[in-house]
Amino acid sequence: MSASHESCAEYYHEDTKYDRKTIHRFQSLDFSSKPAPFKDYQTDNPISLMPYLPFNFIPFTRTPLPEPPPQPPYPWGLAELSQLLFFSYGVTAIIDSPRTEQTFLRAAPSAGGLYPAEVYLATRDLPFISDGIFHYNGKDHTLATLYEGNFWPRLSAWAFDHPSFEESHAALILTGYFDRSAWRYGERGYRRILLDTGHLLGNIVLMSYQTGFVPYPLSGFNDQAINSFLFLGDQKEVVLVVVPLVRLQDARDNSLSLPFFPSPVVFPYHPPEKPETGDIFRDLHRFSSLGSQPPAVVNTSGRENEKVLGEDSGSRFTPLSEPIPLETDFPDFENQIPRALLTRRSGRQFSGEPLDFSQLSTILSFSYREIDVPDSSGTLPVQHFFQPELFKSWLIVNQVTGLASGIYLYDPRGGHVTLLKEGNFQEEIYEAVLSQDLGRDASFVLIQTADLESLVIQYGDRVYRTLHMDAGQIGERINLAAVHLGLGASGIGGFYDDEVTDLLGLSHQTAVLYITTVGALPG
Repeated sequence: MSASHESCAEYYHEDTKYDRKTIHRFQSLDFSSKPAPFKDYQTDNPISLMPYLPFNFIPFTRTPLPEPPPQPPYPWGLAELSQLLFFSYGVTAIIDSPRTEQTFLRAAPSAGGLYPAEVYLATRDLPFISDGIFHYNGKDHTLATLYEGNFWPRLSAWAFDHPSFEESHAALILTGYFDRSAWRYGERGYRRILLDTGHLLGNIVLMSYQTGFVPYPLSGFNDQAINSFLFLGDQKEVVLVVVPLVRLQDARDNSLSLPFFPSPVVFPYHPPEKPETGDIFRDLHRFSSLGSQPPAVVNTSGRENEKVLGEDSGSRFTPLSEPIPLETDFPDFENQIPRALLTRRSGRQFSGEPLDFSQLSTILSFSYREIDVPDSSGTLPVQHFFQPELFKSWLIVNQVTGLASGIYLYDPRGGHVTLLKEGNFQEEIYEAVLSQDLGRDASFVLIQTADLESLVIQYGDRVYRTLHMDAGQIGERINLAAVHLGLGASGIGGFYDDEVTDLLGLSHQTAVLYITTVGALPG
C-alpha cells in the first residue's frame, strides 16, 4: 500500500521493524527509571487468596499456608478464583541477587521480565465476595477492592451485551501498562504488550477449565467507557480483553461464538512530525478503539474465504510435497496444566538434538486447537482464540526425526504441514533472530505472519491487537506442551523483520508477528 493510503497499523509495524542499519540507535537502558513490575493499590482490607492454594506451603518460600476461613455454602468460591489467578499470573519463583532487587517470576512469560499486563476482577451476586471491582496483586496474591456495587449492567453494555454476561457472575479484565515494555523496547514495546497479554490469556483459558469455568475472551468493547470506569485514561494503561467466566454447567449454545467488532477504517495515517517514544503506538491504540456504537459484527469462524494452499500461502515457494498429516495419537495432559505452569521457564539453551515427529505433532496440535466443553449431548465447541485463521504459520525444521529439514507451511485446521523449500536454514534463522543461539539450536521454529494490508481494510486497525494476542496465546500453549514433554521452548519477539520474510519467500509488506523456538534441553 502506498504511503498516502497507509493505515496506522501498517505505519506502526513498518516503523518498528528491526534492521541491521538502525538497530544500534536504541539507547542504553536507564535502570533508575525502570517502571515497577506491580501495580499496588492501597487498601485497608485486601482479600488474601493464599489460604485457598492447593499446597501446604508457598511454593517458592516454603512458608506454611494459613488455614482458609470458613466459606458460605455455594458450588464454588474463593478457592477457584485463587487457583485461577495464581496459576495464570501469580508469582511462581523469586530470584535473589546481591546487586539488584528481587526478581519475581510469574506464571505467564513476559519479554524482559517486565510483565506489562494487569488483571482486574468484576463480581456480582456471590455470597463469598462483595459485588464490585477488584485488582489482583500477583506479588501478594491478594485482591484489592476498588469499588463496591453492582456494575454488571454497565459492563455488559460496554461489551455490547455478549450473552456470556447473562450467565456469568465473575469476569476478568486484562489491561496493558504501556511504560513497562516501552522502557526497554521503545516504540516496539506495544507489540510485546499484546504478545504478553496473549500469554496471560492462554493461561486463563486453560486454568478456567481446571477450576470449573468456561472463559469467553471478548476483544470487542467500548474502550473509552471501560478505561474511564477504571480511571485508566488512554496514556499509561488500557483495557485489552474482557473475559466473562461462566460455570461449566451454565454454558449455553447461544454464547459460544466470539464475534469480532472491527474498528473504523481510517486512511491515511499522519504521524507526528517529531514523535516521542510511545506516540505512535498510542495513536494506534486510539485508532483501533471502539465507541458505544460499534461497526457491524464480523464473524470469522467460517471457511468461506479460504483458498487452496498453493494460491494462498503468499510465499514465492511452491509446495514440494503433498501435505504431511500430523500424528493424531498424542497424550492428553490437560490435568497436568497446573504443574506445567509452576515449572515453566523460557528455554535459554537447546542441545541441538532432534525431536521426534510425534513430539512436534503433539505440540502443534495442542497449541492451536480449541477446547470442547462437556455437555449432556456430547461436547460444545467454544471459541477461545480471536481470529487465528487470519495469520499464517510456518515451520523452520532443523532437526526433527521423520521430517526433512526445510521450510514448511502449517495448516492447523487440516492438521498437516507442507514442505515448501528443502534444506538446512539454521544459520539463516540464527541471523534473523538477532544472532540468538536458540534459533540455530532449536529442533524447529514456528513463525506467524499476517497480510496486514488486506486485514486492516476488512477489520480496521483493531485487528493488530487480536493478531498478536492470538499469537501470544498459541506461544504460551507451546511453552506448556514443551514442559510436559520435557523439552524447552522460548518465544522471540526481537528479529530482523525483513530477513524473516525473505527467508519464507514473502514480501516485506507481510507482518511477522511472533517466533517461537522449540528444542531439546541440554543434559
